[in-house]
Amino acid sequence: MQSVFVVSDLHMFCRRSDWEEHVALIHEAAEEADLFVFNGDTVDFKWSVLPSLEATIDSAIDFLRDFCTRHPQCKVHVNLGNHDHIQDFIARLETLNEEIENFTWHPYFLRVGKALFLHGDVANWKTSHQQLEQYRGRWERRHRVQSDFKNRVYDAAFQAGAHIAVSRMAFTPKRTVKRVAAYMDDIGHGIDSGVERVYFGHTHVPVHGYAYGGMTFHNGGAPMRGIQFRLIKAHI
Repeated sequence: MQSVFVVSDLHMFCRRSDWEEHVALIHEAAEEADLFVFNGDTVDFKWSVLPSLEATIDSAIDFLRDFCTRHPQCKVHVNLGNHDHIQDFIARLETLNEEIENFTWHPYFLRVGKALFLHGDVANWKTSHQQLEQYRGRWERRHRVQSDFKNRVYDAAFQAGAHIAVSRMAFTPKRTVKRVAAYMDDIGHGIDSGVERVYFGHTHVPVHGYAYGGMTFHNGGAPMRGIQFRLIKAHI
């Protein structure tokens, strides 16, 4: 049996993320892993604290190259989310894929055996794959790094805990997994295809083995203040 780990929503380079505090744990997991999945919003291009889009892309690619090089026995997969579905980043991922043997990236989802890995932005509403492509297309073009003023406004809301209240209200587990399951049916990877376990992110609301439609759903949360976060050991 393969050793598989998955992590979502690191939001690297966003100042409201504590992602750097978990890097050591992520490397430790990769040391024993046969397969490691970064499951979307690994990088936050919208809220990056780095001076430009190019600087953020360079730093993200350096991180992934180093990660793959340090763990050559581990197959590293990157699923994109809405915050890192950026065309310039995708072009660099393509180059990294050619350069690094144990690296692969996926725009929307990864299926391995009886497990499906996807970011989870399909949980915003009942979403077909065509609608997801259109939604991501808007993010792909909306890649300007936000101003310091907007960051400070968001910081204030964050300090007040608004991010927690909004996520919990918008993404109740039942509503979320129903929407994810509907998308899975649309892409032909639902329960009838043999999927038993689903690993997703995006909502920042932890989900631990929620049973729905003959499948279990798992979400490790996000490394942000007031939100539970964990690296998930997956079963495929």
